[in-house]
Amino acid sequence: MVRPPWFLLCAAVIGCDTSSEDTSPPVDTSPADTSTADTGDTDSDTGVDTGDTGDTAPVNGLPTAPVLHFIPAVPAPGVAFAAVMDTPSVDPEGDAVTYTWAWTENGVDAGLTDGNVPAERSVLGAVWQLTVTPSDGKGAGEAAQLTTTVGNEPPSELVMHLSPEDAVEGDDLEIVVDTVPVDPEGDPIVYTVNWTSNGEDEYWFKDEWDVDGKYVENHDTWSVTVTWSDGYHTPGSITSTVTAEYTCSRLPDEALSVSNLTNARAYHGIAFSDSDATLVGWDGSAMMKSTYAGSRSLFVPGVSNAEQFDRLPNGDIVYADNWNGALVRVEPDGSTSNIATGLGSVYGVTVGPDGMVYVTYNSITRVDPDTGEKTTIYDPGFSSSIGTAHAVNFNLDSTKMYIATIGAGTVYQMDLDADLNPTSDPYAFYTGIGGWMDGLELDECGNLYVPNYSDSTLWRITADGTTADMMMTPSSTDYGHGVMWGTGAGDWAEDTLYLPQPYNGYTVREVRIGFKSGDTVRTWNGVPVVY
Repeated sequence: MVRPPWFLLCAAVIGCDTSSEDTSPPVDTSPADTSTADTGDTDSDTGVDTGDTGDTAPVNGLPTAPVLHFIPAVPAPGVAFAAVMDTPSVDPEGDAVTYTWAWTENGVDAGLTDGNVPAERSVLGAVWQLTVTPSDGKGAGEAAQLTTTVGNEPPSELVMHLSPEDAVEGDDLEIVVDTVPVDPEGDPIVYTVNWTSNGEDEYWFKDEWDVDGKYVENHDTWSVTVTWSDGYHTPGSITSTVTAEYTCSRLPDEALSVSNLTNARAYHGIAFSDSDATLVGWDGSAMMKSTYAGSRSLFVPGVSNAEQFDRLPNGDIVYADNWNGALVRVEPDGSTSNIATGLGSVYGVTVGPDGMVYVTYNSITRVDPDTGEKTTIYDPGFSSSIGTAHAVNFNLDSTKMYIATIGAGTVYQMDLDADLNPTSDPYAFYTGIGGWMDGLELDECGNLYVPNYSDSTLWRITADGTTADMMMTPSSTDYGHGVMWGTGAGDWAEDTLYLPQPYNGYTVREVRIGFKSGDTVRTWNGVPVVY
């Protein structure tokens, strides 16, 4: 029997739903595509491959454009300029990036292959364009491009200095502009000012053009750096430096400071101990040691009398015992011994350039500290017109001896030969500072310092013997009877004189001078003296 078509049978017999008719394409039963080549789908079926091998190659990412800027932003004629890379290119796959630098000058290839344009190529009005192209080796990334025109010239130089150039403590420091910078295009110039003191930044004075003198102390070194810029070019810079320091040609008008050290003890003389950096003085019954901080200790007990002191080159201390007419040695351990006796009245004690001890009271006697041998080098007799020789010292080249006196109101000098023997009678060096001189010291400039009892004053006589100034205000109690330079050890300052005060409780006066002892620069027969 011949069957009718199924859809006719459905309609005739049961009236079935034709919406469920299967219209899907035939199923692909061919082998799957296993190729990994970049040629795409090569199998013969018409279906879509669903395997993980893919049908397309990965796409290579290219480097990003770098970020650049010119230094200076606007180049000046005759001045080299350059491009600086602020942000390098980034490659998506992390590949190494190289760059091609291409310059044009006025639209023409400039033949430069790095980031620099030399000074001789920087011509007024020239238009420079830079193209920097990154590459990861597989392709070129986005290029960066900069353009500038040479035409802005930098300002001229600033010339300035600090004033005063020979500054001393307390001077106001001021920037003096000798030549003002000028900008060719009239661009405003901006300044910055930075100060340092002794190498430390002084932020308080940022952009200030002067410093108040109350901040300037002796030996301070001040520097100021001024920079200037028109905003386009590398700022110019200039530095000036001064050291606030008194010089032999510019002396302080008075002592830099004066104060009492109430815990130190001394009578007519002072010396300093090398062994423990203490001041040694007599308190009326014993020798005492004092630290600068104020502590005291017994050094030599049972000392009946001690006038002036000095220190031998080996560090031993010597002093004059007027009661016994002796010159006494004190060793570092406090043991004492007579170097010489039979000296009669003795007061002044000075160790000379030759290492001998010069003992003074009217006559001047040279004593060998090793043998005790005594040599009188000057004896005026008590009828002498120069009064009584009370203290002596030597000038800086050891060709003269200075003599401080009682009764004459004059500091005298004698000429000396190569062996420190007098070749002349005493003659006046300076007259008019009082009649009772109790000590004599020199500074490194050759100025003399004389404490004088009759007017209770410490005098400074200039090296040329023409001027005398009071370095310590007159006072009946704060009077220095004797004088000695500090050594720099244990805070006993080298630029300071220390004076015993027998009429003020055996205390010590500290007078800051600003110079060191003449002993630090003294010569004898042209050879430096070692004390």
